[in-house]
Amino acid sequence: MKVGVIGCGFFAQNHLAAWQAIKEISSVIVCDQQVELAEAAKTQFGVRQVYDEAEEMLANEDLDFVDIVTTPSSHRLLVEMAARYGRHVICQKPLAPSIEDAKAMVDACKLAGVTLMVHENFRWQGIIQRAKQLIDSGRIGDPFLAQISFRTGYNVYSNQPYLAEDERLVLYDMGTHIFDLVRFFMGEVSSLYAQTHQVNPDIQGEDAATVLLCHAAGTSVAAMNYVSAVEHDEFIQIPIRIEGSHGSLEIRRDYQLNVVSNKQMTPYHVPPVHYSWGSSLGGAIMESVVNIQKHWVECLNTGTEPHTSGADNLKTLELVFGSYESAAKSIVCHIR
Repeated sequence: MKVGVIGCGFFAQNHLAAWQAIKEISSVIVCDQQVELAEAAKTQFGVRQVYDEAEEMLANEDLDFVDIVTTPSSHRLLVEMAARYGRHVICQKPLAPSIEDAKAMVDACKLAGVTLMVHENFRWQGIIQRAKQLIDSGRIGDPFLAQISFRTGYNVYSNQPYLAEDERLVLYDMGTHIFDLVRFFMGEVSSLYAQTHQVNPDIQGEDAATVLLCHAAGTSVAAMNYVSAVEHDEFIQIPIRIEGSHGSLEIRRDYQLNVVSNKQMTPYHVPPVHYSWGSSLGGAIMESVVNIQKHWVECLNTGTEPHTSGADNLKTLELVFGSYESAAKSIVCHIR
């Protein structure tokens, strides 16, 4: 398969490294308006060709799909452009700055007959996949409560300085991940209530948020912030606790997974697969990026819909934007 990667910035390095690890990928082309970034990617990853204009790349290269790793404001233009050229699309999260833009992208790909997947990689961490398997096997019974948190003091602005200028921050940037996990473990959401706070005075958006979400069979609590001062920063690990009708499951730091079933506790250690060229963000991130990109290739080969398709991701974005509405108006937001 031949992939065209649009965007060669900070997180694109993880995408490019992962494509090298997938045997079905025979050729990688890159594009970035900052041509020096594209040239650097060519040197580092053995890329065959570089472009500084996406449409030129799409017109000149016989690509199987494009991988869009740019900021959200550019996603609709690039996704619709790729669809016009008949290229399947994998796109970084957040998919779009509005639900209207996201729906337009989904519709454009459907009309063109191409597949759209959102690069929602957190659920593809090995420990999270193992937790889901254990829950689905019935080990804790029927889940009725999930607590999922992401707390860090890591300087997220050092590699992505634009985040400090965004008026929507942690719910938009990290909430997409956390709400995807909420849906992954607990199913769809019927209503939510959110509160947000700006702790860091040097940024524009909220850097702390807590959201209560209601499901048909239970409740979730999602908490996230970029300002925690903790002894052991868990970046980029995600503490999760799920209560079931006859047991519980907990993901703890250092990739420890504990399951209590019928009053018996079983511990599991599920460290991520490590790669020699691993991400500066940690092994769990690199593992999840490789896993989701393998899933994407498998879906294209088999003609199946990706787990985090564009249409599926609309439901996650509704939780993001619903949380902002809830926090702004101090209301319960009902999800369609």
